[in-house]
Amino acid sequence: MLFRILILLFVLLIVPDVYIYYAYVRHWTNKWHLRLITYLPSIALLIYMGLVLSHDDMHLEHQTSVGRFMMVFLAITVPRFIFTLLDPIGLLGGAKFRRYVRLSAMTIAFFSVILLGYGYFIGRNRYVVERHTMEFQTLPKAFDGYRIAHFSDLHLGTFHDGHQDDVNTIVELINSLDCDVILFTGDLVNYESRESDGFRRVLSRLKARDGVYAIMGNHDYSMYIKTLTPEMVKADIEELQRRERSYGWKLLLNDNAIIRRGNDSIVIIGSENDGTGRFPALGDLPKATHGLTGVLRTAAPHDSVAKAAAHPFSVLLTHDPTHWRRRVLPETTIDLTLSGHTHAGQFKVFGWSPIAFVYDEWSGIYQEGSQLLNVTDGVGQVMFPFRFGAWPEIDVITLKVKGPLQLPQGGEKRDG
Repeated sequence: MLFRILILLFVLLIVPDVYIYYAYVRHWTNKWHLRLITYLPSIALLIYMGLVLSHDDMHLEHQTSVGRFMMVFLAITVPRFIFTLLDPIGLLGGAKFRRYVRLSAMTIAFFSVILLGYGYFIGRNRYVVERHTMEFQTLPKAFDGYRIAHFSDLHLGTFHDGHQDDVNTIVELINSLDCDVILFTGDLVNYESRESDGFRRVLSRLKARDGVYAIMGNHDYSMYIKTLTPEMVKADIEELQRRERSYGWKLLLNDNAIIRRGNDSIVIIGSENDGTGRFPALGDLPKATHGLTGVLRTAAPHDSVAKAAAHPFSVLLTHDPTHWRRRVLPETTIDLTLSGHTHAGQFKVFGWSPIAFVYDEWSGIYQEGSQLLNVTDGVGQVMFPFRFGAWPEIDVITLKVKGPLQLPQGGEKRDG
């Protein structure tokens, strides 16, 4: 996995060295061995990186070493990079201004180390419950007040670094919410099915009155370990699906399920991962909505039965939120779409994350007409076990009949 961000790692490592050398080191001394001392942290990181890269095959036994390397690497390079970005501002003023900027840059760089440490040791298991109330004209009265627990991106492989008990904390927290249904929107593992080893008993304890429904995310398709043959990939995907079903979860692979309350009903639709670029595009909305009328827009003009049918209240589980704008909005009348995938970048400051440069819809509630999307920040982490601001979260969605959308008023936070 580190190979995918190798250029970024080298930029973080080399750019500060070049700046600090030309701005400071070459003025301090002419002795090469003293200049070399300033490069020792970078040399040590390069050696460390080489050792980790030689075992970065994404298999379970090496994921912990990659995560710890990333923590050490970022704790050393990020402060230096921040200093490199801010310190040149001092050139715009006199000596006094330059000293002020230099001290400010050093202070901010120091606090970045504290932030990284907090995110690694505390933030990754600072579990948050975000509560939303959503109102729909199409919601049957029998489901007024219906409560959904939505969670995503568990990434079990990351918990194998000594945080296995955190999965129990997550399950107990979700169960304590006493929701009517639990919906999981994919990425149970990082790279392979055996990351779920040892978690069957605890995940089987997830319970809700109307059950647990789940879909698969991009990480669940064994697509990142390049040494696997197509036959091995197929077998690993099937094994992960078998394990999820063994938990008592109802896996919806381009399928749907109806939940009834007396004569009223709502439908839960599950799409396989439908992403762009390198991510699997396996979603099939016509197949996922089979047997349903009034859901596909394309069916209405040609299908008199569909055209005459009452609009069924529907909840779509689809891992990648880009699916909503690409396919769900133009092709369906689905009322509520639930997604994950983005992790909110695992970093958020004042409600903003750099992931906003990548995704238009990346965290929270979005609305187009009467159709809503909720993107949860997820409960796990991938590659780097760190979260700051984008705390690991479970969403509780209360459905109400009629009325406008009520945007979230803040979450109930619980430290784990």
